[in-house]
Amino acid sequence: MIEYYKSHPALAVLMAALIIFAVIVFIKAVVSSEKRAKKNQEIIKKLEADKKLRERFTTLTAELISSADPVELFRGVGFALQKRVADKSDMNAEFDTLTEGQKYIYSMLLLADESEKALSDFFKANGKPVTEYAQKACSAVIGGEFAETVKFEYDAYDSDNEEVSCIPSEIDEADKKAAPFISDGTVSKLMGEYIKANPAEFI
Repeated sequence: MIEYYKSHPALAVLMAALIIFAVIVFIKAVVSSEKRAKKNQEIIKKLEADKKLRERFTTLTAELISSADPVELFRGVGFALQKRVADKSDMNAEFDTLTEGQKYIYSMLLLADESEKALSDFFKANGKPVTEYAQKACSAVIGGEFAETVKFEYDAYDSDNEEVSCIPSEIDEADKKAAPFISDGTVSKLMGEYIKANPAEFI
C-alpha cells in the first residue's frame, strides 16, 4: 500500500487531505456536542430554578411578600400567574380575571424573558392585551427613558396605530436603549418592589 502511494503522490496528498478534513470535522462535532450538552444542562437548571420559584410564590402572604428578594418575588409571582392562565382552556378569559397589578406582572415577566436579545422580540412574539399591559406597567412602575422606549415600540408594532411606523433602524436604536435596563435586572427589581408596595393586589 505504501509503495502504491509512493508511485501515486497526487493520490497520497489527496488521501492525507481527506484524513485531515475528517479529523477536523470530528473535532468540531465533538466540540459542538459538548456545547449543546452544556447548553441543555443550563436550560434544565434554569427550568428547575423557575419551577422552585413558582412553587414558592404560588400562595402569597403579607409576610412572604415583605421578606422576599424583589427579583425572586417578581419572577416567582409571574411564573405562578402564567401557570394559572395557561392551565385554563380559555386563557384570555382567565387573564381578564387577574387584577391590574397581576396583569402587570404577568406581562412584564414575558417582556423581561423574551427581551433578553432585543425588546422588539417581545413585541414580535406577542399581541394585545399582553403588550398593552406591559406598556402600561412600564409607564406606571418604571417610567423614564425605558418607559418611553417601550411606548415607542408598542406603538410601532401596534397594527391599529397608523401614526408610528415600524422602521428597522429606529427599532434597532430603541432596542439598544432598552437593553441595559433588562440585562442589569432593573426591570425585575422594580417590578418586585411594586408587588411589595401593593400586596393586596396579589394576596
